[in-house]
Amino acid sequence: MPLTRKTWRLFGALLLVLLVATGMMMLALAELHEHLGGPRMERWDARVQDHVHRDTTPKLTRIMFALTEIGSPRALAPAIPVIAALLWWRRRRHAAMVWLIATGGAGVLVMVLKLHFRRIRPDLPWAFVHEPSFSFPSGHSVFAVVVYGMAIHMCMRRLRHDWERAVLLAAAGTLIFGVGVSRIYLGAHYPSDVAAGYFVGAVWLAAVVWSERYVRRMEAAGRRRT
Repeated sequence: MPLTRKTWRLFGALLLVLLVATGMMMLALAELHEHLGGPRMERWDARVQDHVHRDTTPKLTRIMFALTEIGSPRALAPAIPVIAALLWWRRRRHAAMVWLIATGGAGVLVMVLKLHFRRIRPDLPWAFVHEPSFSFPSGHSVFAVVVYGMAIHMCMRRLRHDWERAVLLAAAGTLIFGVGVSRIYLGAHYPSDVAAGYFVGAVWLAAVVWSERYVRRMEAAGRRRT
C-alpha cells in the first residue's frame, strides 16, 4: 500500500536529520580518535597492512581485484538506478524510493567526510592501485554495507525459510568483508579507512531501516484511527 504525501514528508525529514546526525557523529569520533590515539592507530594500520599483504599470490590478487570491482563506483553507479527502475516497474515504488534515499545518502556522507578529512592515500611501494581521491573513509566499504545491506533488507521479508535468510546473510557478509579487505590488500586504503567506512555505512543503513519502519508504523496507526 502506498504511503501518503504527509508520511513521505516525515520520512524525508527523518532521513535528513539522521544523515546530518550520522555525519556529525563520525566527525566527532574521528576528531577525538585523532587526538587521543593517533600513533597507536598508525601502528595498528601498519600491522594489519603487513598481515594482509604477507601472503600475496597472483590468484589471490585477481580475486581481490574482482572484489574491489564489485564495490567500485564503476559497478555500482549504473546498478543503483537500474535496480530502482526495476523496483518501480514492479510497482514497488516505496522500495525504489527507499533504495535511492539510502544509496544517495551514503554518497553524500562519503563525499563530505572525504573532503573534510582530506587524508592522503597510503604511500606503499607494493601498492597495486594508485587513486587520486582522498582516503578517509573508504567509499567502497560504505557502499558495500549500504547497497548489499539494503538488498538484504528488501529480500528478507520475501524469503520463507530461515536457512534461506542465513545463506543470504552469510553471502552478503562475506562479500562486504571481502570488499573491505581488498582495499587494504591492494594498498588503496589504510585499515582504519575501511573500519570507518564500515561504521559510517552501518549507522546510515540502520538510520534508513529504522526510519522506514517508523513511518510505516505511523501510517498504520493513522489508518487504524480513521
